[in-house]
Amino acid sequence: MIVSDQSSGVSLDGLPLAELAALIGSRSTSATIVEAGQNNRVLDFGDRIVRVPRHAGAEAALRREAGLLGRLRPALPIAIPDVRVIESGIGAIAVHDRLPGEPFHSLDGFGEADRERLALALAIFLRSLHGLPAEVVGDGRREDTWQELASRLPADVLPRLSPTTRSAVDAAFRRFAGRAGDLPVAVIHGDFGTGNILADRSRVTGIIDFAGCGLGDPAYDLASLAAGLGDEVLRRLQPHYPGLPAMAGRIAFYRATFPLLDILFGLDHRNEGALADGVAGAERYFATA
Repeated sequence: MIVSDQSSGVSLDGLPLAELAALIGSRSTSATIVEAGQNNRVLDFGDRIVRVPRHAGAEAALRREAGLLGRLRPALPIAIPDVRVIESGIGAIAVHDRLPGEPFHSLDGFGEADRERLALALAIFLRSLHGLPAEVVGDGRREDTWQELASRLPADVLPRLSPTTRSAVDAAFRRFAGRAGDLPVAVIHGDFGTGNILADRSRVTGIIDFAGCGLGDPAYDLASLAAGLGDEVLRRLQPHYPGLPAMAGRIAFYRATFPLLDILFGLDHRNEGALADGVAGAERYFATA
């Protein structure tokens, strides 16, 4: 999340704070913008989180996520947002109570017992999510990000890489495409990175941001988790998540795609920093792969 501004005044980034606070039932008229992307502005009122879509496509995505969360919530062992879509003077907005805890981005600072406790909770959550029937997704949307990435490799990604890395990336995608027909399909989070996992000390208190939730390979969620917490978390999950060792090759492939996605993000949003980070990350990853 990107903290960009804070206000206790009448408005924030053109949004009427007092009006929004009354509409969502917040005790506070102060808010912080925690995300100011091209799709949504996300405001934290302390007790409520509000997302304000910037365009019709973003609004449709919010409505989809709200409906999906309603179907997922009864089946999951860790709290997820209870999102309501409210009509307001600035259009539809999505609101939910702020879940307890804060994102953590490393296992540093956690003792041995705490790391085991975190791993067990995450394994139980993923087993529950991945074990849900496909019908819970509703619209049947597939999350095959790697295929979208593959279609853009020749024009947008490979020309920006060194010849050695370019060859390694191309070979990795060709190998993976050859086995794609045998990939398992499950309900996945789609962005199970550490920024979307909330914890209070060693207790996982919530999972947020289900915008990417759909049908896909469960190994993708494990790759996202390992990208943030390292291979150690996979070792700790293994006793609690059956079949994880058999996913090792797929997890490694998906992790390799993440810096390539950063390249596309940088290109699409004219973000030179993200583009440079993506290129550097790809060069490092494939140099040691």
